[in-house]
Amino acid sequence: MLSLKEKLSNESLTLQWKVKRVDTYNGLLSTAALTRFMLDSAWRLINPGLGDGITSVSSEVQVSHENPTPAGVTITIEAKVTEIKSNNIRIEFQAVDETGVIAHGYNIRHVIDKTNLAQLADRRSAALKTIL
Repeated sequence: MLSLKEKLSNESLTLQWKVKRVDTYNGLLSTAALTRFMLDSAWRLINPGLGDGITSVSSEVQVSHENPTPAGVTITIEAKVTEIKSNNIRIEFQAVDETGVIAHGYNIRHVIDKTNLAQLADRRSAALKTIL
């Protein structure tokens, strides 16, 4: 079985989205929607290669949204695996539209067994029920 490093080192993915009105605030691409597109790119980049019963969750995200993009414009996001330490994967992003760079950032994803994740969520949910 291949390690995460062997499977994912230097992997990259380029995806495009057309900015819809729902993705905007006052007609311009919102940082929240841009971040969602970036996180979706990261998930699509690494999750298909993880195998059955394994997933990744975002543990850290940083986005520098530098230039406005209006509704109707297509943005392109390039996501690239830049570092793998144990079960943490760093993915760096660059987002562009037809006029140039609009944002960059990174996402650190934690690779975890789906059953363990569900058990952790169940324990936290039970603890919250006692508080509420």
